[in-house]
Amino acid sequence: SKLQWSTAISMMVFAWLFAAFWSVMPLLGWGEYDYEPLRTCCTLDYSKGDRNYVTFLFALSIFNFMIPGFIMLTAYQSIHQKFKKSGHYKINTGLPLKTLVICWGPYCLLCFYAAVENVMFISPKYRMIPAVIAKTVPTVDAFVYALGNENYRGGIWQFLTGQKIEKAEVDNKTK
Repeated sequence: SKLQWSTAISMMVFAWLFAAFWSVMPLLGWGEYDYEPLRTCCTLDYSKGDRNYVTFLFALSIFNFMIPGFIMLTAYQSIHQKFKKSGHYKINTGLPLKTLVICWGPYCLLCFYAAVENVMFISPKYRMIPAVIAKTVPTVDAFVYALGNENYRGGIWQFLTGQKIEKAEVDNKTK
């Protein structure tokens, strides 16, 4: 079935409102923003580790990391089962969830560690690495989608080399 425009617009509005809610909460007093260790932009202020930070961190991680991760896991497992029944494996169904965990995992670990211990003993340069990795997710996701999709992969190959990949070649490479 096709996605209806009203459903797509509703989903987009929900995503923007959801992001706005979590972005505004530190401005209203639940959680707090501070400069990142190298003072290039802002992030959650995990230097305090008080109850306000801990409650915000746990709510944020549940609603923005664990629940989306669970949804991705179940959705891609369903896609994998459908591909398995049809015998066609068109995408790596585990890659998007692995990308989420690899890119956001270090930042989440740092924030959770800050909830129980003081992280100021870690060099600012090292505390900056997880935040930078987390901020690369949109770019990484674009590459995962483009290289994981058979049609885009063929188009990228044709753009880079000028050679068109025949359908039989694509099928042989995926088997």
